[in-house]
Amino acid sequence: MTPRRHEKEEDPRRWGLLATFGACFFPGALLGTQLAGLLFFLNPHLPFETVPVLRGAVFYGALLGYAGLPILLMGCRGQQSWSYRLLPAWLTAALSAGAAVFWVHAYYFGFFLPPGINRRLLKAAISLTVAALVCFYTIVLHRLRRRPYGARSQILFAAMALLSIYVVMERREAFRPSPEPSPRPTTITSTTRPQLAVVAVDAATLEAVLPLAEQGRLPFLASCLELGAHGRVEALVPVRETALWTTVATGLVPYRHGVVGEQRYESPFLGRESTAEDDLRIVPVGMAFERWGTLGIGRLVGRKEMLALPMWEVLTHLGRSTAAIGWPATEPPSTSDAGFILTDAFFKNTAVGRTADTSSPASQQLEQRARLFATRPADLDPTVVARFGPRPDPTVLRYLSQDIWRRDLTFYLLEQEEVDVLFVHLPGLGVVSQQHYGGFEAVHFRGSTKPKSEDSARWVSAYYTDLDAFLARLWDSMEDQRQLVLVSSHGVRGPEGLNDLVRVVSRKPARHGSWNDGPDGLLVLRGSGFRAGAALGQVHLVDLAPTLLYGQGLPVARDLDGVVLTQAFDPSFLARQPLSFVPSYETFVSPER
Repeated sequence: MTPRRHEKEEDPRRWGLLATFGACFFPGALLGTQLAGLLFFLNPHLPFETVPVLRGAVFYGALLGYAGLPILLMGCRGQQSWSYRLLPAWLTAALSAGAAVFWVHAYYFGFFLPPGINRRLLKAAISLTVAALVCFYTIVLHRLRRRPYGARSQILFAAMALLSIYVVMERREAFRPSPEPSPRPTTITSTTRPQLAVVAVDAATLEAVLPLAEQGRLPFLASCLELGAHGRVEALVPVRETALWTTVATGLVPYRHGVVGEQRYESPFLGRESTAEDDLRIVPVGMAFERWGTLGIGRLVGRKEMLALPMWEVLTHLGRSTAAIGWPATEPPSTSDAGFILTDAFFKNTAVGRTADTSSPASQQLEQRARLFATRPADLDPTVVARFGPRPDPTVLRYLSQDIWRRDLTFYLLEQEEVDVLFVHLPGLGVVSQQHYGGFEAVHFRGSTKPKSEDSARWVSAYYTDLDAFLARLWDSMEDQRQLVLVSSHGVRGPEGLNDLVRVVSRKPARHGSWNDGPDGLLVLRGSGFRAGAALGQVHLVDLAPTLLYGQGLPVARDLDGVVLTQAFDPSFLARQPLSFVPSYETFVSPER
């Protein structure tokens, strides 16, 4: 055989192999391109320009194209004829997967994305769904009539694939954020106001408080339910605790206050420059995207991501002496006159040793003093440990000691610094509930007698009892004119559905709790102005900030997303304290002190 004839025979084989690889590569590349478009929907701050968009499309298109290549090659057995025959089904599957991803994220991040971007995300999902249905209908017709795909059908599939890319990009490009009007200057005259303490507790729920209060194990909380107002807090889904607690602190939904997740991830190829401003703040869920779709290690969000003033900074500007202990997303603390700030990161080992050159002088001094209050499990009072039984879970005691550290600093500030307004976050109950609330629910509501469930129930009950004792002491340490607020941004549930069925079949005792579907948290208000025995029903997270402002005798900012819970106040207080408004607290004129 001559060399020239050998080359002629090899050329068709080479082109056939390339065509097979291309057919198996294209569906994954199509899905990767749609994923790149989704990232720009989920992160509206990213510049939607030609170069960043092309970078994202090429990177994720190539990534998913190569990831799907070996799977599809095995599916078609590496044969060109089979790859051509299966390509329409693969394209339809890619379009269907893209539509499903867009639908899920439009629903899942409803409170975390601007309304304009969410509407366009829904429209893109509708368009992808239509394209998938057209392709599916074409496949069904050809299967029923048993005829091969002609030129027109091939053009149709190619058009649907390209059109899906155009629609995703065009819908995102059509988004133009509406400029918010600049708030007018605001001045407030200081007067005598009640002392305020806001205690934020992760995963506290009325489902646990009510039965324990009826048993007499929570005497102070029982008195709060009788002498104050209480209600259920509707959690924002998805439950991202840092975002939810920032909503409590600012009175704004997540997309407005800027804290939309626990971490942010580097994405230099999606922005103009390699700066933190172009980090991914929301990443796709349900596909482990953090592991394979990000280039850098995620870093915790902090005060720089917060686009609005938290309540303690607002009240400091209004002449009140404020403190915030352990609140999420406060690192590094503001250098402005923001009172006493101890961030959530300060209480973690990685941040205790940091230099305190980014905070105010008052916070620097408090950090130095706070290290003296550090509590370890071995330092716990034996009478406190005895509440948890003979063999308490070490994890429970570890988080209890961290909460007690924060509590001791709370009393120090109230006694030594004469703080007018205090915000303290206690995360321990959230961890304990996540690990053991299922056992509490099984024992108290299902009558379980399994030893491990009983242990979990005892530890959860003891943690609530310890919290009740802290609240009682806090109440007694405050001034005569006082307001105490207990709030949880979400609740907790025991195992349900498939998880509970698997547990029952495997005969495992109920132990763990979950809040993935956003069970209701709680809100308890007691003190000056609050109505005794008021049942508020279901309230929203954004309602707390305007309610606290009104309870302090201050005007409510019109740019807040919530409303004042007037049903929580006594009629006499409502009569002497008319509801008033200011445009915003984001812009201040120096208040009268």
